[in-house]
Amino acid sequence: MKLQPQIFKLIFIISLTLTFANKNNLQAKPFITNGNSTLSNDSIFGVVDKMPEFIGGEKKIFTFLKQTIQYPAEALKKNEQGRVIMRFVISKTGKVENVEVIKGVSQSIDNEALRVIKLMPNWTPGEQNGEKVAVYFTLPVMFKFTSEEDAWEINEKTVVLIDSIKMPKNFNTKILNPNKLSSAIVLKPFPKEEKSRLIKLYGKKAENGVLLISSNKDEMYYDLADTADIIMNNDCKEEVNKPDFIGSKTQLMKYIADSIQYPFVAKQLKTQGKVIVQFLVDKTGKISDAKVIRSLDYFLDKEALRVINTMPNWIPGARCNQKLAIWVTIPVHFKLETPSTEKAWERNDKTIILLDGERLPASFDLAWLNYSNIASYKVIQPSTKEINKKLMKDYGKDAVNGVILIEMAK
Repeated sequence: MKLQPQIFKLIFIISLTLTFANKNNLQAKPFITNGNSTLSNDSIFGVVDKMPEFIGGEKKIFTFLKQTIQYPAEALKKNEQGRVIMRFVISKTGKVENVEVIKGVSQSIDNEALRVIKLMPNWTPGEQNGEKVAVYFTLPVMFKFTSEEDAWEINEKTVVLIDSIKMPKNFNTKILNPNKLSSAIVLKPFPKEEKSRLIKLYGKKAENGVLLISSNKDEMYYDLADTADIIMNNDCKEEVNKPDFIGSKTQLMKYIADSIQYPFVAKQLKTQGKVIVQFLVDKTGKISDAKVIRSLDYFLDKEALRVINTMPNWIPGARCNQKLAIWVTIPVHFKLETPSTEKAWERNDKTIILLDGERLPASFDLAWLNYSNIASYKVIQPSTKEINKKLMKDYGKDAVNGVILIEMAK
């Protein structure tokens, strides 16, 4: 059965292939010259010291093409799709000139590719020996249409569950720290039978798909300091061995707890909680570049950094006998020993958590947050009758259990 064009969503896949595929054998040679040994006005190069660049980089090229291409009606009727190889010259003023099709798909698609490339704004011109020169540039443009199912993506209406806890509508997954997630399963609402099943299991909104996320229960996570170390040793099939505190994680937490000298001001204010600290374990196991990535209190932050910076060397990370520098992120817990009659405030299952004004489930784990994507994080404790009264007025009766206000960075 022949599919009708209107049931397709059109997407344009653009991949960049420069004429200098092997950078190890670069030689600056003009394709056209006047026969002089020095640069001339007519020289057009294939490879130069500094290649021309679309202003904004590859992503901006994709955006420009996506916004400019109009899939030809004739190509839709004939179900035509494929890759058009375009070649053009970026002049020494950055202008796109001499546009031509090197390898086409069909007349209508080729003509559309020509039209769009000719509409490109000026580029940053290439340079050779410090002088601006004209350079050939090759750009494959993929024209492809896909079915509605293939083109479907997670959107703001997709139902999101973390550890089986349903998130509020329009939940922005960018607030989640990927290092705190162990898996994510996408359930597309296709075909109709699957959509019906999802709606039955997760409610009417599941018609927009379901995202099932499982969290990582480990409070420690790791990031390579330099991915080039892995690339240079690409033949190695081993997993990366994470850096280790000499002993177990339990001993690490005990070492930190035993090393803490509770700041006087924080103790007087009865401030307690968790400071998230990130530090580098270099290739020798030495600790450096410690920084707070989730603050709690000025004095507790300083104490957390002091404790981390005084730790002994770790066993460095490694892969195939190659030592690696790795970032480690861990919590530093501050907890006061308070008399039972003087119990300090702690978050409970009725504490209100608002993310950009939307209330999150009471069981939402704050450890899931990606603090680099947060503009502000404020905890309002129900410490006095006056504060309690204002909290209930502003946020409802549950506010007597405290309020946490989180705003995402725009």
